[in-house]
Amino acid sequence: MTDVEKAILRDVLLHSPALFYTSLTAPTGRPIDPFKHQFQSLYHAMVSHPVRMLIADEIGLGKTVQALAIARYLELQRGARKILVLVPKILREQWKMEIKRVGGVPWVIHSGGEVRNVLNAVRNAGRGYVVVSIDLAKRPPHREEFLGVNWDLVIIDEAHNVTLGTQRFDFVRELIGKGWNRLNVLLLSATPHRGNPKDYLARISLLDPTLTPLYPRLDDPHFYGKTHGTLVLRRTKKTVNELEGREVFKKCDFNAVVVEITEAERLFFRELQNVLFEMIKNSRENSPEALLAVLLRKRAASSYGAALKTISKIAESANTERKGRAEKVSKYIQSLFGLGYDEMELEEFNEIDDAVEKIIEEYSPFLDEGQKAALRKILRLGERIGERDSKLEMVAGVVAYHLKKGEKVIVFTEFKDTLDYLTKRLPKVLAEKHRIHLSREDISFLHGGMSSNDIEEGMARFEKRGKLLISTDVASEGLNLQVASVLINYEAPWSPIKLEQRVGRIWRLSQPRETTAYTFFLAAETDLYVLENLYQKIMNIADALGSGPKLGRPIFGQRMLSGDFEHLWKEEPVEGTFEREKPSEYELVLASIKRELSGYAGAIINTLKSLRQNIEKVVPPDTADQVRKGLESILSPRDFDSNFIYEVLEGYLEIVLKKPSVPEIRPLLYRILENGKDVETPLRIGVNKKVGEYRLYSIRLVDSESGEELHRYPVLVKTGKSGIKKVFYGTELLMEITKILSNEHLILGPLRRDDPNGIHIEGKLMTLARDRFYNIKSKYRDYDTQLRRKLRKRPLFKETKILVKELVRIEGITEGRFAILKHVPQGLIELYGLGENDIEIPTKEYENIVERNFVPLKDILESEQRAMGIVMELERRRLEQEYGLNGDWKVEDVSLREHYDIKVTEPENERYIEVKGHKPLILTAEITSAEYEFARAHRDRYWLYIVANLGKNRPVILKVFRPFEDKRKIYAVLEDGREVDVTTEVTVHTREKTRRVISLK
Repeated sequence: MTDVEKAILRDVLLHSPALFYTSLTAPTGRPIDPFKHQFQSLYHAMVSHPVRMLIADEIGLGKTVQALAIARYLELQRGARKILVLVPKILREQWKMEIKRVGGVPWVIHSGGEVRNVLNAVRNAGRGYVVVSIDLAKRPPHREEFLGVNWDLVIIDEAHNVTLGTQRFDFVRELIGKGWNRLNVLLLSATPHRGNPKDYLARISLLDPTLTPLYPRLDDPHFYGKTHGTLVLRRTKKTVNELEGREVFKKCDFNAVVVEITEAERLFFRELQNVLFEMIKNSRENSPEALLAVLLRKRAASSYGAALKTISKIAESANTERKGRAEKVSKYIQSLFGLGYDEMELEEFNEIDDAVEKIIEEYSPFLDEGQKAALRKILRLGERIGERDSKLEMVAGVVAYHLKKGEKVIVFTEFKDTLDYLTKRLPKVLAEKHRIHLSREDISFLHGGMSSNDIEEGMARFEKRGKLLISTDVASEGLNLQVASVLINYEAPWSPIKLEQRVGRIWRLSQPRETTAYTFFLAAETDLYVLENLYQKIMNIADALGSGPKLGRPIFGQRMLSGDFEHLWKEEPVEGTFEREKPSEYELVLASIKRELSGYAGAIINTLKSLRQNIEKVVPPDTADQVRKGLESILSPRDFDSNFIYEVLEGYLEIVLKKPSVPEIRPLLYRILENGKDVETPLRIGVNKKVGEYRLYSIRLVDSESGEELHRYPVLVKTGKSGIKKVFYGTELLMEITKILSNEHLILGPLRRDDPNGIHIEGKLMTLARDRFYNIKSKYRDYDTQLRRKLRKRPLFKETKILVKELVRIEGITEGRFAILKHVPQGLIELYGLGENDIEIPTKEYENIVERNFVPLKDILESEQRAMGIVMELERRRLEQEYGLNGDWKVEDVSLREHYDIKVTEPENERYIEVKGHKPLILTAEITSAEYEFARAHRDRYWLYIVANLGKNRPVILKVFRPFEDKRKIYAVLEDGREVDVTTEVTVHTREKTRRVISLK
């Protein structure tokens, strides 16, 4: 009977926001640990139609997992099949891995040439997750291809990049508008408000196209309040820590390390600074010369390898006659120097280095002869530095310290050229100076030019047995790298948001250790200027010696400044800084070359402060109490304890489903959710113990217009004289079912709806559903009904109603009655009017004889002979009634010469009948291989009769037409000769042994 018990478990797993996460991980995927704040977004998605949600959690709170949990629910419950994931190019591989982790089928589009083939493949397959760069999808002619697909769900990651007045925005608006009343849409962003209310409201209008396009009317606390908890959800690390009742996000230390350098290095940077200053002092901010100077400054701050390669390339390209268009400079600046890595537009390039080469090729000819000569001099100075690289040696010392402590380390760089430089030199320095020899298995590399498979293999190797990962930002942006606890910024990020994004890759959910981040500055005038005029003015960092570092933690470099990353950014500008609009990374680098950086610190602090204030104004984060209170509507108290949930699930699998104990149950749960079926026909279950009566109901939330089921919630009711005695749901439901069904039990038959008490119970459950399980719907109704008419054209969310249906009734029965019902369905007993004294129960010995062999015992032979006589008489009566006493028909015993027992000849037909008889009431027939082959060959003329209970002279006779076919028919023959169709009253099990055994129960 495991199909019913599986269906009950599947129903609870699928529709409980807490238990759904236990079955989310595919059998081959890395386990997904559930967190309570993630239940909230899934709960909202379960009850809304269409799903329209901006998940605006802080960095590191698992927005991708939440989106995929919602996608999986929509797949399993509402039939979502075609899912489009629009991402920055650098996030494609991360999404591919996460989709596979939940068992989805990802189709990643890497280039325009793949668009049509992939979309056609998804159409033909009828399902799939299509992952594509939004900058590729927005461009003609690909745009029209994507608009031509009827998507069920669209997910947009880093949605703050979909800004008003851009191709991205216009494409997304048309995509969503095409299916506004049925399309599900998820926007993901840690920084949804970038300081422009109109831009933020435009993104909200993507979720709700019914809103007025007059955005100033929406810029109002009343409207923002209505979107909170309906269209927008935001949680913080503090919320998560309080919800979980523990320090989920452990401390993250940030360290700025000053590295002493050689005279050759100091001379290189001093002369480079002079050359760059000369290049830009008389140039416009967006001139080719200024762009080249900024790139050189960034490349030099990264590594000597990157710097020398760039200078050499400029020297070569400067001699060509071909010049790029100066007006394209602004486009390059916008594409490469955003606040965050996700804002970079690199659709045409694998890495930033490729864009740098393109810029050098186009704009080096703008340099004059004096500038070219100065750069060639810098090239010679760089070559004199030789093998001594002070920053590399200091980084190696930090890496060695942490590797010896058993910690995994990640080194991030912005440039592929620096990655190549580190790949060649860092392992060598570790071996020579620290006696750490890294094998090929110990070290992994990630960069934008790698294939999807190579990235997956590199990540898997690092996670399982790796020690060191060197990666570019393009390759690793968005990757969940919490397997490591130490992060090294090989070059200092210029943007605070970029620094947060890097640190957020290790300081995130499921990080079990305290984390440490390092950024390195050379003791050269250029780096120290940035440290003193930018980092120290915007960060709460102080000298590690003076701040009392943790016992045993060394101080690296000439000087080390440290701070707590959670409180890293200063709240107010320091004296002497000035306010201006949010500065770009390009402006900051340019200002550092001009020695005008100090004034920008206030602008950066104001930018960060403004971002925080704007987000908190329009999207105040939910507190832990608010999240918990909302979830208490649908979850039982025990559902908040993940460890307890797993204990209950293990018990259910082992006791109810008879699954052997395994170390990891998530693969089993995933398969039940993926392949299981619902309880299609309401039924009754009998338990061999006095357990009272329980009723399992399905409370269903359906679309009022179409009747589509959006969500259903299984509820177990223990009944009493006055109706409901107690209600169980979630984990408590599974606990109670496990306790009940740990006793011997069986299906009694279909459930008859003739109970007047049922109406009373269903009414109480309707009230419970409205006031508790689905009270969250009131928020969505308020959003649709209470917004002033001038703010919207029509409601967004579809009206719903609640229905209640009883699925299973469980009742305790006496031992004697249970022994009978093990062999005969309750419906048949009632049909034949049999009492307990009218039934002969098969002994264990008799069951063993039937099960194991065909010893011709006296009872069996006598039963077969009596059964033959009864069936032959029944057939004679049927034929007499149909053709008359003297008609052209014959009934003959052919059991000694054929592979069946009775041959019935009719005027235009023949019947071949197999007969099985039993003294006790047991509805089983064993068929030899020859008999089985004959039955299959003559299926349209073959009948099986089972005659049982002959020992009590109250025979139970069942006749089965096509017994070995799925579309069989079963009839009960009563004493008066009437035949009653009982096909739906009994279940049929066929087992293959030396002979085949067919049992009807």
